[in-house]
Amino acid sequence: MNWLHFAYILCGLYVVWFGFILLKKKFTRPLLLFGIAHVPYLLINLVAPFRGIMDPNYAGYSFGLLDLPQGPLVPLVVGSIVIACLAIVSKAWLNQMERLWKFSFLVDLALTILIAGPVFIGILLDLDGASIQLGEFLTLSGYVVALIILGLFSGPTFYACYYSWKKAFWG
Repeated sequence: MNWLHFAYILCGLYVVWFGFILLKKKFTRPLLLFGIAHVPYLLINLVAPFRGIMDPNYAGYSFGLLDLPQGPLVPLVVGSIVIACLAIVSKAWLNQMERLWKFSFLVDLALTILIAGPVFIGILLDLDGASIQLGEFLTLSGYVVALIILGLFSGPTFYACYYSWKKAFWG
């Protein structure tokens, strides 16, 4: 099976679903940003929950502090992350987070501790080894990679953790 095709289908479903929700225009700007902070976890984990159980050649899942062998733990753990983030994004953009802030805080705290923090710290500890290759002739490295990861991935997760903590415990 070509998992890239499967990923395109899932990504298309997300686009349709989120387009439908966004067209309702029930979100506020803070809730829009809060929801956006969870989208990278949906995109990064498009096929992992399925491959973990269906692909005998799958090497396993490794991201941040999560290191799972191929098998039922991948869909259980990564599938839970995907479902939680999908619910949080949907509810945030529908402005229906009233009773979900503590749940969201726990999810965001887990993502911060297990994934976003370790990934960012790992890059900072090895700036020379951190690189993003964009095509054959353009490689970004060092502080540029750290800024990209902070701006697009870890930073939004840190923000979501803070925002959900504030909403859950301070109203």
